[in-house]
Amino acid sequence: MRINLFLAKALGISRRSADSYLEKEKIRVNGEVASTGQQIDLKTDKITLDGKTLYLNDPNKTTIALYKPRKCITTRNDPQKRQTVIDLLPKELKKLKPIGRLDYDSEGLLLLSDDGELIYRLTHPKFEKEKEYILELKDNISEDLIKDFKKGIMLKEGLAKADEVKKMSDKKISVILHQGYNRQLRRMTELCGNEVTRLKRIRMGEVKLGDLKPGEWKEVYKN
Repeated sequence: MRINLFLAKALGISRRSADSYLEKEKIRVNGEVASTGQQIDLKTDKITLDGKTLYLNDPNKTTIALYKPRKCITTRNDPQKRQTVIDLLPKELKKLKPIGRLDYDSEGLLLLSDDGELIYRLTHPKFEKEKEYILELKDNISEDLIKDFKKGIMLKEGLAKADEVKKMSDKKISVILHQGYNRQLRRMTELCGNEVTRLKRIRMGEVKLGDLKPGEWKEVYKN
């Protein structure tokens, strides 16, 4: 298989975007920088992007990106009869399992799949999959809050820290992290003396929310 075709399938991107990765020498095959047009053997070659191993996904499995609305539970059913993410899906997709969680008051990108290998790769801490969020806060954002997010804030589970923080306006920031403690960003914000009024996830790994609207979904990771 040609390397750019593999990248397109493994990352869910166009071949042009795959060629861009190759031109920037971000891809390696068995430790060596990959070249455009290179042929690979999926049985023996190890392909990595920035040091992280890439895999093809099972074409017989289904994975979707859903815009989870606020006031919606990330679970298959709820004893309190609140709306769940499964309620938003057509009958043929109700078998899918949520990959990770978004709390009840949060919104944005949620992946669901029946591909156990993919779920493992996207949720196990060793793969350090990035997640990107937009946070709107009650009060103006201080420089100390941004510094503390980057330095790390101690929670009961351990040191919680952001990989990247960008101030978008007086009360809005974008945050990238690979950790996934329960209500992590809300708790970090509270310990900095502020409060999250809106939390929206816009990216998980290579998958972006894009122009989806609340309750809408699209198929991703398609071979």
